[in-house]
Amino acid sequence: MEARWDTAHEQPRFRPIYPHEQVVRWTFRNFSRKSAGQTKVLDLGCGAGRHAIFYAAEGFDTYACDISAVGLRELQAAAKGRGVNVQSHQCPGHDLSHYPSDTFDVVLSFGVIYYMSSFEAEQTFREIFRVLKPGGKCLCVLRTTADSRILRATCLGGSAWRIDALTPGAPSDMEDGIDHLFFSKEDVERAFAPFVGVCVDRMTYVHEGFADDDWVVSAARP
Repeated sequence: MEARWDTAHEQPRFRPIYPHEQVVRWTFRNFSRKSAGQTKVLDLGCGAGRHAIFYAAEGFDTYACDISAVGLRELQAAAKGRGVNVQSHQCPGHDLSHYPSDTFDVVLSFGVIYYMSSFEAEQTFREIFRVLKPGGKCLCVLRTTADSRILRATCLGGSAWRIDALTPGAPSDMEDGIDHLFFSKEDVERAFAPFVGVCVDRMTYVHEGFADDDWVVSAARP
């Protein structure tokens, strides 16, 4: 996976610049610009850093981690270009041992956890809970079972599938042959059972008959 994502992040099309509207809306519904400097954020699975750069540019105390050294390189280049500071660290999302417990006010995981194994995903949810401060909030985007990628995938058991070949209309062929997690509503509820204030929304984009279908999950640590 590290090599696959290094290859992807070498290509500009896998390095989007602008933050997703869901992240922007959620952030400013929950956190004030006035307190941004005292709000510590972790972008878990930051890729090339579009959301980390957004947070840093808005004045948040921003940290980022990713499995891809190339992604982190591109993040730091973008941060330098914008004149902002992001403290980054290379690690898989299921091992946040670099970060002490009770550290972050915000953890963002946007389109990351569904590329993990079931075991890694379960550990990642535990790690998010651990590194959040009491009262801290997370936003996670997870793929649903209605996503078109599942139409040409082989079930490996539970929510784990292997994508054999993507259907026409897919945004890229990068995910061919990759293991993937597709979460049912019940899967999401189980994963976030230790959290409070859990809100499960959904976002769907359809292009040429291909549906990108995701859960957008907001939750807090008690």
